[in-house]
Amino acid sequence: MQRPSPGLLYKSFEFYGLPLIRSLTGTSLFMEERGLKVFAPEEEEPDKESEVFFNEKMLNNRDLSQIAVKVFRKRAGLEEEFRVADAMAASGIRGFRYGEYATDLHLNDVNPEAVEAIVKGLDENGIDATVHEEDANVFLSEFGNYFHFIDVDPFGSFTKFLDSTARAANHTSFVGLTSTDNAAPAGSYPTVCERRYGSKPIKNDFMHEIGLRIYLKEVFQNFARFDKCFDPKVCFHERHYTRIMGRVTESKKRTNKALENVGYLSYCGNCLWRKFERVKECPECGEETQEAGPLWTGKFVDQRFTSEMLEDMPEEWEAYEFLEKLDAEAEIITPYYDIHALASNIGTSSPKRKEFIEALREKGYPVERTHFSPTGVKTDAPIQDLKDVIRDLKA
Repeated sequence: MQRPSPGLLYKSFEFYGLPLIRSLTGTSLFMEERGLKVFAPEEEEPDKESEVFFNEKMLNNRDLSQIAVKVFRKRAGLEEEFRVADAMAASGIRGFRYGEYATDLHLNDVNPEAVEAIVKGLDENGIDATVHEEDANVFLSEFGNYFHFIDVDPFGSFTKFLDSTARAANHTSFVGLTSTDNAAPAGSYPTVCERRYGSKPIKNDFMHEIGLRIYLKEVFQNFARFDKCFDPKVCFHERHYTRIMGRVTESKKRTNKALENVGYLSYCGNCLWRKFERVKECPECGEETQEAGPLWTGKFVDQRFTSEMLEDMPEEWEAYEFLEKLDAEAEIITPYYDIHALASNIGTSSPKRKEFIEALREKGYPVERTHFSPTGVKTDAPIQDLKDVIRDLKA
């Protein structure tokens, strides 16, 4: 379909053949990002109330998402035909950035003011797209097994959009999901977490990794109900949000195999031991353990995928260093340790993270910085060895 002339909104009902065109009211330039112009309704001001419309602090998220989409498209061999949907486009900046790779780009938002700004941005940036003004679930449900990439970036949790996303995802596709509902899966509201996500959380020093793994379990199980396997590629937590990105394949066999990555975490609040299995009594100190789950117990980053992302991402982007951390910690499954929590547990002050990492490596253990926390490390070293290293460093 041909996009309308500048200044007009094209709302497409492709399944019904009922195109609707209406006039565009005033918009003003709001921001520029990576060479693309972003517009907002004239009454909008760049304050806290407009962060839902365009949040500058989500730049890393958008940078990582754009490069992830580029890598997936190349790996999947979809250069000739690549159908993309931004289901909750707001200002449209995510969709604008994906437009470089899309052969069929669809931007949707239920807010008419957002739609006006999207159309203005498409015209000014010279991007071809079909714009929709619908509820995200309605929009996605109209495109069964159609899109090669779907981005869902709501205010709050993405879970209410999982079914429609799974239906709209092609048998070979990529999905990006953002959630700002982190308090519940991170353990601040355990009852809410059990109600919304069917999992029990634990509030501790690595609660954000638990929250991410609860989200991943929820995504995997929702796609599995449609005989589609969700394979995590780049998943992370930053500041106030969690981002889940992964490949979708329509395969009962792959889905059945991946079920082994859904399980439980046992954690000892007394000595800080943790392991992905159901254990009632801590093997280190004998205390009763706490249990989190069900949750995702496998990898949440595919190092082969992130290595390719690093090759494609400009090193001067702030997201590059963040991606380096994700890439480095990808192969270590055990939930991260907070050095301050370990030191406090044995009644001493915390060593510097760099010294702690070097000491563990000298002992032959795999250890990396984690993106979750500036005082955290990922390692498979036994808990007592971690404490012994701290004692030696503080002796």
